[in-house]
Amino acid sequence: MRTYHVGVTKAESADSSWSDFVQKQMDDRGMSTGELTEKTGFDRSRLTAWRKGERPNLDTARVVAKAFGMSPLEVMVAAKLLLPEEADLRGVSSPDPGALTDQQLLAELGRRLKNRP
Repeated sequence: MRTYHVGVTKAESADSSWSDFVQKQMDDRGMSTGELTEKTGFDRSRLTAWRKGERPNLDTARVVAKAFGMSPLEVMVAAKLLLPEEADLRGVSSPDPGALTDQQLLAELGRRLKNRP
């Protein structure tokens, strides 16, 4: 397994929004820390650094987007590397499972399974 050694940018103040975003994505997917580190090639210390307020750089955001099967632009906005207007994301977010029909849930499940390595 390859381990990526990519940098992070230090937030001026402890900013937990990136860490919260990553945790929510993991929770939504039922993904453990070990599974995320396996998918990204990052070691656990990288996740700890995020919890302490460090944010990813562009390369890290791309790797995280791939691990979650998400648009790199959406992840870059969450990482505050781009403004939503720059990414032209209007209301793009993970669907709320409670608001979806059974057919939409099946479609979302199919999309996620298709994006798994």
